[in-house]
Amino acid sequence: MDNLPLSGIKVLDLTLVLAGPTCGRTLAQYGAEVIKIDPDHRIPGLTPWIDVGRGKKSICLNITKKGGLEAFLKLAETADVIIEGFRKGVTDRLGIGYTELKKKNPKIVYASINCFGQSGPWSLRPGFEQNAQAATGIQVRNSGGISYYPRTATYTLNDYGTGLAAAYAVILALIERQKTGKGQRVEAALTYTSANLSGGFHTFNDEYNHKQNTNDFHSGRINRFPADKPGAVRRGGRQPGLKGTNMFNRLYETKNGWLFLSAPISYQVKMMIPMAGYLNNVPEFSHIAELAHTSFAGMTDKDPEEEMYKIFLTQTTEYWINLLHKHGIEAVKNTSSEEIFNDEYNHERKMIMRQDYENWGTVTWSGNPVSINSNEPFNVSPPQFGEHTFDVLKDVGISENEIKNLIESGAIPETVPINLK
Repeated sequence: MDNLPLSGIKVLDLTLVLAGPTCGRTLAQYGAEVIKIDPDHRIPGLTPWIDVGRGKKSICLNITKKGGLEAFLKLAETADVIIEGFRKGVTDRLGIGYTELKKKNPKIVYASINCFGQSGPWSLRPGFEQNAQAATGIQVRNSGGISYYPRTATYTLNDYGTGLAAAYAVILALIERQKTGKGQRVEAALTYTSANLSGGFHTFNDEYNHKQNTNDFHSGRINRFPADKPGAVRRGGRQPGLKGTNMFNRLYETKNGWLFLSAPISYQVKMMIPMAGYLNNVPEFSHIAELAHTSFAGMTDKDPEEEMYKIFLTQTTEYWINLLHKHGIEAVKNTSSEEIFNDEYNHERKMIMRQDYENWGTVTWSGNPVSINSNEPFNVSPPQFGEHTFDVLKDVGISENEIKNLIESGAIPETVPINLK
């Protein structure tokens, strides 16, 4: 791991759940020594541990017990980065806040991760993935708009996204430290990530909105197709940029599943007719261009999109994808998680990873979102819970006698590792 970009960087990871641990895992995958610190009574779930615990060392340390805080401060004096995910003010009460730690280690980069940020009236509120979705409009957008019941997004885009954003902030702070010799505090928040990832829905220009009559855009209303239409993709009005649907950019059900058709298209209705020409060379759709022309001209009540929907139902997903690809039209099969993990092509391109571990058996996980020239430690094993406790403490000069005192006070367990299975 000495050839990796973050080799030599020491990180203390005090975080919980997914967002913070994802930050630590990301730093570990690029060479940082990441030490995950948990009290022995805070046993993590097995699946998140295997997912976001990979590449880290694990120690059990309760800083609220006698000697625990002093042991942590010794670790902090030798660290480059600390990641914490507590509510605002908690670390200060525990004696491990940024103001206190930078006195002992002016070069420390201190990353704070929560739901609502470190400032403003919501900064003291707890929050998780679904809270961030609700606060930034995702659940309204995911339902089709304000006329429909809000619906949560079932994937944790903000947890994982915030972890990556926090890692990005840490790396920027480390780069700046090379110039100034000083550390700093950085922050990431689930709501910041959520707003950023859905940025197009929050980008607004009064003049453009007035000219295009797009008042429905930010309210989340559907522009042309009802939300309950089979396979309809939810979007706002005629907003700038590709956001979702028309008859050439939407989900279609097939004889044995679903696919997403993605032909080049403009949202201006006047462009819909020539774009239908993309399908002219596909026999099954050769009449769609003419139908689109008469439909948009108001010469027929027949819906060209509904006609396409019926056509797609006549053949399998594989048939349509092969046919459309021959004519240069992009279409993608809707796949399940099982299909993704069983597709060897995904393993070859390292989008999906698989490894056999002595302690965990066969483990699969998603690969890194970016690739660099140096060898990435994809096959790093998750640690056993607390397995590095004694070694890490000894490395910072804590003696055998002090370790015995920590055990007696309950600051560390007598026996590690602790089995999560």
